[in-house]
Amino acid sequence: MRLTLLYALIIFFSASCTSKKQSENSILDLAPSNATLVLKINDFETLSKELSSNEIYNSIESQKPFSAIKNILSPIHHFSDKTKGLLTMSADSTKIDFTYISTDSLNITSQDSITNKSIETLSFNDYNITRYEIEKDTFYSTFLEKHWVLSSSQPLLENIINSLDSPLKNESLKRFYAVSDNEKVANIWIDVERGDLLFNKLLSDNNDISDFTSWITLDLTFNDTEILLNGVAETNTDKKQFLNLLNGTKPIENNTWNFTPGNANTFTSFGLDDFKKYTQNKTPNNHPTKNLDSLLTTVEEIGITKYNNESVLFLRTYGTATLLDYINEEKISTEEFSSNEIWGLKSNIEIFDPLTPLIGEQSFEYASIIENTFLFSKSQSTLESVITKIKTGDTFDKTTLFKNANNKLTSSASILSISNLKGFVSLLNESVSKTLGDSFEQSKLNDYVFGSQLITDADFFHFNFLIKKNTKEEEKNSVSSAFEVQFDTDLATLPQFITNHSSGRKEIIVQDQENTLYLISSSGKILWKKQLNGTVQGKIQQVDLFKNGKLQFAFTTNNEFLILDRNGKEIAPFTKKYSEGNLNPLAVFDYEGRKNYRFVVTQGKKVFMYNSKGDIVKGFTYETAEANILDAPQHFRIGNRDYLVFKLENGQLKITNRVGKTRVNVKDKFTFSNNEIRLYQNKFTFTSVDGILYQVDSQGKIAASNLSLAKDHGMDATSRTLAIMNDNILQIRSKKVELELGVYSKPTIFYLNDKIYVSVTDIQNQKIYLFDSQAEPIPNFPVFGSSVIDMEDMNSNKKVEFVYKDQDNSIRVFKIR
Repeated sequence: MRLTLLYALIIFFSASCTSKKQSENSILDLAPSNATLVLKINDFETLSKELSSNEIYNSIESQKPFSAIKNILSPIHHFSDKTKGLLTMSADSTKIDFTYISTDSLNITSQDSITNKSIETLSFNDYNITRYEIEKDTFYSTFLEKHWVLSSSQPLLENIINSLDSPLKNESLKRFYAVSDNEKVANIWIDVERGDLLFNKLLSDNNDISDFTSWITLDLTFNDTEILLNGVAETNTDKKQFLNLLNGTKPIENNTWNFTPGNANTFTSFGLDDFKKYTQNKTPNNHPTKNLDSLLTTVEEIGITKYNNESVLFLRTYGTATLLDYINEEKISTEEFSSNEIWGLKSNIEIFDPLTPLIGEQSFEYASIIENTFLFSKSQSTLESVITKIKTGDTFDKTTLFKNANNKLTSSASILSISNLKGFVSLLNESVSKTLGDSFEQSKLNDYVFGSQLITDADFFHFNFLIKKNTKEEEKNSVSSAFEVQFDTDLATLPQFITNHSSGRKEIIVQDQENTLYLISSSGKILWKKQLNGTVQGKIQQVDLFKNGKLQFAFTTNNEFLILDRNGKEIAPFTKKYSEGNLNPLAVFDYEGRKNYRFVVTQGKKVFMYNSKGDIVKGFTYETAEANILDAPQHFRIGNRDYLVFKLENGQLKITNRVGKTRVNVKDKFTFSNNEIRLYQNKFTFTSVDGILYQVDSQGKIAASNLSLAKDHGMDATSRTLAIMNDNILQIRSKKVELELGVYSKPTIFYLNDKIYVSVTDIQNQKIYLFDSQAEPIPNFPVFGSSVIDMEDMNSNKKVEFVYKDQDNSIRVFKIR
């Protein structure tokens, strides 16, 4: 239930928000030392537009405390030419202040037309501070270390000046800034542990928000009817924080929604792979262990819902005997209902005490069991109603509320919560703040789903949050032709979408069997041709080599590594030749997202790593592998650690750090299939020619599942979706589809416009199939052709285009509406 506390906190913040000295201080060094919230705005104009068109923001902006935040930040709107910057909020004993830091030259908007204004220049420690009074706003600005700094507080600005020689040393904030996704419109960091002053001023009735975790960072995504937030959090293990209860546990697949009534307003599930670990975590976090903890060691999921104004508890176990023996000792009556026994329990039995940190103080007087799940309620009539719902299939997992949320969340979680507006308001009132609950109650977001999810990892926690319009039916897609391009020669490579950096639109690049490379516009016009000396290996990668927003094409052929500019001209010194050929596809790594590229060319056992100047990276030590390298190496990031992964011909899985030293020691050897390694559920996931699915975690622990796959099976995965093609059976997540007999390509997963698509090709019968994430076929999809290759939004109109190579010498592009 406490997950709602942090969930509301994030929604709460994200929806509202001349020098004489020079030094090397960064923008972070100018952040106030008492900053509780930091919003990194990567595109101010886009953020403003997306907020103004967002139904959720428009529904809550006039409510307390969102209106208070809006008023605090109002001075920022007096300035034009804002592109990106750092916005912080901090509080002292008297008020809340903001600071905005940017390299932009900030100018007062329509200054001549403002009649009620006063501007004066103050001096402090050889710096000029400008004091503004515009209409009802008073604020201050100065120019420090090549940055404009705008603040609502003169003392706060003076403190920043005084601390220039001893800048901020908040390591968690620095890590957030270094790994934040610049492609998102904004990123947010919240110092939860030290946020009492800010929380208490905005939410006078808050329920110990600062006891939840230490800090959290999230990437923000908005569209007209959604707010999506994804990120990580860390706890302070020396403090009594709620998330410390889950340290050392691992998420499991949540299933108790299958027992939750379909008309429930809210549902929360706790997935624990090891209840003993949770028990061990209780005492150091101010929740003493109980004698009855041992009776719950087989519990792997705890579900709780509100139904008929009562709490209903579900305990899913992998062994029912011990808990069943306890209930038999504590029961005072037995009645049969719909072929199930309902037991009346003694009042105030203590079996629920071990669960108090998760579900609050609860007591239940009736119990039953279905399969391996125990059901508890406060009244017999409620339990009878729940059993009836289960028997008739009227359960939460069948509702559009659940389906809308489930499409955006992973199938396994440590904590999962899904609610409608009424349920969400109830959770806010109980565990966060009635002020915030009242705000959402007035929001009229009755047709929205509220979902939150926490997934434990080795040293941190992954978070997913969403507010999404709850549509009765996901829109079915229809398909129409966009254009076709005919070639004189058969195609040698599969067409792929690339980005035109001038227009932002998508174009297509493809090569024919005479080694001619073509660039094709979004309307189907051939823009240029370039003759190459060999066939492109794998996919062409786009890079911003000069960090100026202009994109280039990087790739290898059999014996060359090349980078071409937008017009197809070679960029020196990147035309590099390799005797004996046999190059793998090019790998491009951008560890920090700062365009400091590492280009990795592999040939046999040799590894060549180049920097953005075309020079060999001297600090990289893994220059010769133990055996021939089978494919392009891959880069993955888990938390703040980088992993470089190599598949070797001798069956070895080599996992190194950035400098080439072994990061994960994988002892076993594998007969790798032709499928790429994917990061699925934060594990390195791949298959063998023997039909086994392997998952290797960041500690080197190997999990193997013998799926009895055919030798030529196909696999693809994202962080939360696994697709496998085995003979003529396509499996997407847990759902299987039987296709007609044929010879099938591997499945390909596309994630676009917040939707997941999976394509697969019947090579024998020249047919393409396209499915959504629920394994439902896309209607009206043209199944002729040879393979769906790539999917994109070519013209920024939120419509999906897909391209494939036809059986004649042509490529075709279709639109999914």
